[in-house]
Amino acid sequence: MASEALHRLIYLSTAVGVLRADELDRIFLRSRAANTGAGITGLLLFHEGSFLQMLEGPAAGLASLMLRIRRDRRHTGLIVLHAGPCAERTFPDSPLHYVAPRNLTDGERQAFADLRAAVHARPFMVGPPAPGADNGLSAFMSSFAAIRVA
Repeated sequence: MASEALHRLIYLSTAVGVLRADELDRIFLRSRAANTGAGITGLLLFHEGSFLQMLEGPAAGLASLMLRIRRDRRHTGLIVLHAGPCAERTFPDSPLHYVAPRNLTDGERQAFADLRAAVHARPFMVGPPAPGADNGLSAFMSSFAAIRVA
């Protein structure tokens, strides 16, 4: 991979309609293939109709990927929760990890639901935390670094 600075982007969006397990698998496989060529790694979560995705890689690759993601008609209401440089990858070993809804623990399901509710209740506060503050987003996403396969 080129020596371009590493960036991280985390977004939340809502599925349009009901997505079956086979549709989610197709999204994962296509996304993983696209990420491979762009030097992008990350994590995709889906729970109760919402996508939460962390992407890490070169800024130009992330910008290009986000254009495609924003045009995807399978979801709506995309909100960028975090975007900026990062020192290292949280998920360095794979172009995309995916944790199927059935593999989320009860605590992870609750944390996802709490995050979704907080974002929709206060969208003006979305973004990275102030220096020294922690909104819990990075810790939640990082908790999946010891990943379980779908």
